[in-house]
Amino acid sequence: MHPIAATGFQLKVDDYANARPSYPAAALQKIKEIIPQGAHVLDLAAGPGIMTQLLVPLGYQVTAVEPVDNMRNKLKELLPEVPCFKGTAQNIPLPSESQDAVVVAQAFHWFDDIGSLKEIHRVLKPQGHLILIWNTESPRSIWASRLRKTLLTNGRLYEKYAEGVPGYRTGHWRQVFDTDEAKSLYDLPLEHIQVTNDFPTDKARAWSRITSKSYVAVLSEDELQKLKKDAFTVLDDPENGFNGVYSHETDLVW
Repeated sequence: MHPIAATGFQLKVDDYANARPSYPAAALQKIKEIIPQGAHVLDLAAGPGIMTQLLVPLGYQVTAVEPVDNMRNKLKELLPEVPCFKGTAQNIPLPSESQDAVVVAQAFHWFDDIGSLKEIHRVLKPQGHLILIWNTESPRSIWASRLRKTLLTNGRLYEKYAEGVPGYRTGHWRQVFDTDEAKSLYDLPLEHIQVTNDFPTDKARAWSRITSKSYVAVLSEDELQKLKKDAFTVLDDPENGFNGVYSHETDLVW
């Protein structure tokens, strides 16, 4: 497991659970079209259960696997009825051919290698589905775009700690699907839809959204306070148009 993920997500579980966005109805509708009701579904790298709690009402038999102890404990607190096990994408503690689908929300970029794809394939039933989904901040949100730009240029802390850390935006996660081994395991090429995902927020939650990022969570307290001051300078500036709406796009890949 990547050390930034292992440490950062252990530290900021509440920020992650409270400030990260959920997933929109249009994305869930597509999941329902792909996975039949009653199916066995693994939520892999489930975090505090943001996706898990959406899968359960869809009528699936859901199991969660999450490597970070505090994240897993949060999920168990939220969804005590869902079986939740410690494990990674390289070592999934479930029987072979036991799952109709594996859903990976906001996480595949952390383990985008052939070893993970082979292990996911092991637990999938024949004709089973791998579904990947991400929420990303949208440039449609002017204040959020300026906040991100400020963090990248003026504050420099975001840029410094994001460098070399896996992320969805880099697109590196796609490369493993170009390999011959991946093509032998999965029905490729991947399909993809993008839908809007806007939700209400306030300035405190916007800040928590930043601190929920693993590479920010590992900063020292002094660095966090400097970053917070920089962030609120942007949030409080009327010219940046903070309007209480945090715009995201949701990308669904299968």
